[in-house]
Amino acid sequence: MELLKDIFGPAEKITPFVFSLRSIAVGFLLYVEGKVLPHRSGGQFAGYDFAFFWMMGGITAASLFDAKISFINTVVIIAVIYILHYLISYIAVKNRAFARIVMGESIPLISRGKILRSSMAKAFFPLELLLSDMRSIDSPNISEMEDAILETSGHVSVLKKSDYQPITPKDLNIETMGGGLPTLLINEGKIIEENLKKLGYDEKWLKDELLKKGIINIKDVYAALIDSNGELYYSVITEK
Repeated sequence: MELLKDIFGPAEKITPFVFSLRSIAVGFLLYVEGKVLPHRSGGQFAGYDFAFFWMMGGITAASLFDAKISFINTVVIIAVIYILHYLISYIAVKNRAFARIVMGESIPLISRGKILRSSMAKAFFPLELLLSDMRSIDSPNISEMEDAILETSGHVSVLKKSDYQPITPKDLNIETMGGGLPTLLINEGKIIEENLKKLGYDEKWLKDELLKKGIINIKDVYAALIDSNGELYYSVITEK
């Protein structure tokens, strides 16, 4: 009973252990708040992330505003909260059932072109907000939607009906070059020899290609990249 009084009751001075228990209790309350908030209010954070970020910011700065708070207590609880957050994240990765509890589940808002009013009410998600989110991802017409899902991040994902999906090169039997990120060849006037060799090029080839574009001095190039199609992009240094 004495321990519970120290945790939940007023106290002039508490030990690091009691301070840790009190902070965990506060963290649990924040977690419950994050869970009961609508997805749109919680933003992109899961319930335990919501609690973690609020607590870490508040506890870290608390000792600056209240001289009575022990700095040792602050350090201890920061370590405790970080370890708890790490453990929850680790278990969530390993156990899907636990992940659904702490992170929640996505909620279907539109199914087979029909708005699910019960799901909208469950998520406290008004029609105006759904239309706004759909416009932001260039999908303004509900008539074009096959499915729309409110993700645990608070964002809406949509799937258009097949009749309204854009045509791809595969649909037209057109072969395309492989994708991939561009490769950096010049960085602030310096040639990256390693990247050139990986692609089977040499310094002479690069200088010749830049010369075709009117670049005489390599040092005038801020950045040069080549994409998977062999197209060379460059940007010159405008200030010296």
